[in-house]
Amino acid sequence: MWTLRIPCNRLNPVPEIACFGEALIDLLAESPDRADEPLRFRQHAGGAPANTAVAIARLGGSVSFIGMLGQDPFGDFLWEELTAAGVGAQGIRRSANGQTALAFVFLDTSGERSFRFYGDRAAHLLFRPDDFPDTVFDSLKLFHFGSNTLTETASADSTRYGLGKAQAARAWISMDLNLRPLLWPDARMIRGAVENILPEVQILKMSRAELEYMAEPLASPEHWIERHLAGAARLVLITDGAQPITYFTQLGRGIVPAWPVVIRDTTAAGDAFSGGFLCRLVEALKQGADIERWIEEPDALEPALRFAAACGALAATRLGSFGAMPKRQEVEAFFEIRT
Repeated sequence: MWTLRIPCNRLNPVPEIACFGEALIDLLAESPDRADEPLRFRQHAGGAPANTAVAIARLGGSVSFIGMLGQDPFGDFLWEELTAAGVGAQGIRRSANGQTALAFVFLDTSGERSFRFYGDRAAHLLFRPDDFPDTVFDSLKLFHFGSNTLTETASADSTRYGLGKAQAARAWISMDLNLRPLLWPDARMIRGAVENILPEVQILKMSRAELEYMAEPLASPEHWIERHLAGAARLVLITDGAQPITYFTQLGRGIVPAWPVVIRDTTAAGDAFSGGFLCRLVEALKQGADIERWIEEPDALEPALRFAAACGALAATRLGSFGAMPKRQEVEAFFEIRT
């Protein structure tokens, strides 16, 4: 497979956070002006790990995206949008053997989204172990990924390789479950593939619906969470749309209220939440915090979660993905108005 290797981004040579996985095109459905006109679709840069990287960069964090883009106009657009947002390009590769995936996004009257995915031989599944640059891991503090690179064996192996590199660098491992059953060749593979990778994960974010899906074979969702907290997991975050965020640690649990807003598009709200929380966690690391203790202290953890919830709320008031991510000053202004 031929790939193009992108030189280091001089503005972000040693990232503290790396987001690995898919970058794709969200084609957002727009209602026509007249009933006799066809539905229109507007191009937006997206993909959950890429969205999270942009969210972190907009908040002033040091972050790189690691993934494969197609050698096509959509890949060009994603490259331009990522670098314009301040995301490091050390780990971006380009392939002529795959296509940048497309996600058609439909919004209902409440702003809740649904997806239809298209793209033969999606480029993001062609990333291989040799494509990881060592420079990304030099000063890495946190490695973040999702489940969509686990849908094929070779891509899942690459994901595990990246996790191994991050663990060797003593970085924290974060996962947003972000289940998309339509991307899996067989939905019966999902639980096994995810369960196999979770022993490597210390911070796990998932939606209430995803928790219920994963926990279905067990007695209760709480039992499923307790089982993983008995292993590598140190923090499990459960989001539920406009409902409060529930968190679970090895020593306890708690609830953080969501911020009420007028929702326009929920497509990137969860990724904005992830970006906000991971940014705050790495800031605590840089200040010398013992993160295992920090996670167990509500006075430290809950303000970070409220900040993350504000990031997600702001993103939900805007259309699109990359473009919906708030800057830090916007989040701070949001707090000032509401506290």
